[in-house]
Amino acid sequence: MGRPPRHLPRKQPPEHGVPPPEEVLRTLESVLAPLVRLLLASGLDYTRLVAELKPLFIEQARLELMRGGQADTNSAISLLSGVHRKDVREWRENKLGARIAQGVSMSSQVFARWVQDPLYRDRRKRPRPLPRFGAAPSFETLAREVTQDVHPYTVLTELIRLGLVQIEERKGAEYVVPNRDGFVPPAGSKELLELFAANLSDHARAAVANLLGSPPRLEQSVFAEGITRESAEHLGELARKLWAQARNEMIAEASRRYAADQNRADATFRARFGAYHWDEDCQPEQAAADPTRKGPQDETD
Repeated sequence: MGRPPRHLPRKQPPEHGVPPPEEVLRTLESVLAPLVRLLLASGLDYTRLVAELKPLFIEQARLELMRGGQADTNSAISLLSGVHRKDVREWRENKLGARIAQGVSMSSQVFARWVQDPLYRDRRKRPRPLPRFGAAPSFETLAREVTQDVHPYTVLTELIRLGLVQIEERKGAEYVVPNRDGFVPPAGSKELLELFAANLSDHARAAVANLLGSPPRLEQSVFAEGITRESAEHLGELARKLWAQARNEMIAEASRRYAADQNRADATFRARFGAYHWDEDCQPEQAAADPTRKGPQDETD
């Protein structure tokens, strides 16, 4: 007698519609375009990207199966992801799916404390210049309040390296003067790349959750077209002003919540609040993309 047939898993239909595959692909073209630009500028080509995408597809397919209450077998992962079964097996055997969560850098923590603590802010609620040594408020006490494990000198040298602060001589004493633009690491730095990954991935998570019918997440923007360069620059300045106000309020509340939630068993969540502003001249792009435009065109392969 043969074995009885195994019961097939009953997958519940989604409560909300899922976007059609072809529409998703067309939408992703505009989303991926700036990321491809980053890859090419960094010397990474299509072949390298495909190699890096393979374990990512495997890992996400496994998580999707688990969300649906299905067994994450090699065959199931292979079928869902489109990655060959032997590659899935190799991924699992080598534990390539293990991800290490990155904590917030010490420089970020110090700057956050500098922004939210009234003791270290000026009357306009901006991080104020601090004497390097001495009683509070000084940079030494600021760094000590954030961590006892890292010496203030080490924290300071890292902030100077990133261009976030500078040392000025005032009345015979050294002062640590913050960058008025806030915590913005220099272009090309590892710190800016980490911020890029954290901000963009969480923004994408919120947008995808909304597309797939999860409880609505905040993911909104204000759009204006048909304005002058002067107007676009004015809106950019307003965006920075509004962000500074919202950032200070959010940091203060997040700090209070963190202090209240410490050592609680259910304190397992994280949250990110962000903003962005972008402007560009649309006319050159439209002209370049229009195949019917007049003028010289290169039609060679």
